[in-house]
Amino acid sequence: MGRITLGILLLASLAYSREWNLHIGGMHCIACTLAVKKALLSVHGVQIAKVNFKNESALVITDENISLKMMQDAVAQTGYTATLATKN
Repeated sequence: MGRITLGILLLASLAYSREWNLHIGGMHCIACTLAVKKALLSVHGVQIAKVNFKNESALVITDENISLKMMQDAVAQTGYTATLATKN
């Protein structure tokens, strides 16, 4: 029964989530990816952060109350930049 409750809570939290596609500037390697991911996950309310250095991108799932500025500030502390990615 505990797993069912946990699953329901997870689904409920994702229902009130926001998805961000970010361009991350300055990444060159896997270590960069890990630093950016750690920075994003340090922001209270960031649920998932998937970072790809080859594409210089990040897919971030957050609570509704997270702003772009909050994520940009966290990423900037690691020496990288984060902007909203444009869709082609």
